Amino acid sequence: MTRIRKTLVALGLATALTLTACGGGGSSSSTGPAETGPDGKLPATTIKILAPSYSDSSKSDWEKIITKFNEKQPNVKVELQIEGWDDFSSKVQARIQARDFPDILNDNAFAGAASEGLLYPINEVMSPETLSSIEPALLKNGEGSDGTQWAAPDIASSRMLAYNTDLFQQAGIAEAPKTWAELEDAAKKISELGADTYGYGLPLGQEEAQVESSLWLWGAGGDWVQGDKLVANQPTAVEAFGEMKKLIDAGATQPNPGATNRQQAADLFNNGKLGMMLSHSGLLKVTRENFPQTKFAVAPIPSKGGDPVAFGVTDFIVAFKNEDANRKEATKQFLDLMYSDKLYETWYKGTGLLPVTQSMIEKGRAEDTANAEFYEALTYVKFLPVGNPKWDALQKALQGTAGTVANDSPEAVLTKVQAQLDAQG
Repeated sequence: MTRIRKTLVALGLATALTLTACGGGGSSSSTGPAETGPDGKLPATTIKILAPSYSDSSKSDWEKIITKFNEKQPNVKVELQIEGWDDFSSKVQARIQARDFPDILNDNAFAGAASEGLLYPINEVMSPETLSSIEPALLKNGEGSDGTQWAAPDIASSRMLAYNTDLFQQAGIAEAPKTWAELEDAAKKISELGADTYGYGLPLGQEEAQVESSLWLWGAGGDWVQGDKLVANQPTAVEAFGEMKKLIDAGATQPNPGATNRQQAADLFNNGKLGMMLSHSGLLKVTRENFPQTKFAVAPIPSKGGDPVAFGVTDFIVAFKNEDANRKEATKQFLDLMYSDKLYETWYKGTGLLPVTQSMIEKGRAEDTANAEFYEALTYVKFLPVGNPKWDALQKALQGTAGTVANDSPEAVLTKVQAQLDAQG
């Protein structure tokens, strides 16, 4: 059960779905057109934004958009609430419990709210031109399991194989591995260098197990999504977990992979003790700036057959139903303005992550050469099935159980994961 579903149960579903234009200032018809004047200006109303803090500039980056928006719509008050990521989920929950739904929410999940009927389909509050400006492979990540585009990505990141070029040279490895067999061979050779050096960082602890295991599953040609269901106990997953176990049993990973989180693997990599790990541009920026002695390169993630694999992450913009035509129109005009090139460039750069619009991706490829491979990967990344309301249960099961493959068979581990998924209904 998602956090949003839990909240709605507590409130009483019938009450929660009887949404009104609560807390948003003036009101208008819920079904008719907006009361736009001859000059194109909306009447006095208020829209509310709830967003996380990506950096020290997050508040001012949003305020630049608000200022520009108010030049066009001076009668619309925009209330902005910025909260830290650490406590962001509870802040969202508090707004829902208070029935103080933000008109615009910037978050990393949407399936629970969509399944409860709380959101507008995003194409009702963004123009076709704005939606078509977003890289299609990223836009699809905002599609629900019902086929509705509920969310629009606003920032992205991708993960690839980072490898220590000095350790590769010492171990006599000429190039980055493309297949599982090549990765296993390279990891063994690097671990054999000794001096507490490990071939492959396998973080199957609570933080990262769902990401790592998904990438190995995709590398085997599988997917958690089977028809309209999520399935953990499947042949390709057994194959993927079997390959991870081979690395563990061969001593080609860091100690205790089942208790290792991403940062712990990154610490080993930064200090020159790890040959390979799956990483993203933010982590490698730290390596580049704070650990210049560690020389590395980036390559596509190996797969069983050698086809490149990359993991994608997006955060999203969603719009809560407010049953007020003026606020809905104000929301649409605000979002269309936000994604315009000049304002969006300033906003996304403030997050420290990668853009989602095709024009900014193209510009980033030309100017941000340190992250060129990550930009390229945005065109073929795969995403976790965040649009499926059951993903929360599968993710939790993987986070708590995938690491036990160090001491158990892949079949037994996946049977336990499947049982936890099934127990959620």
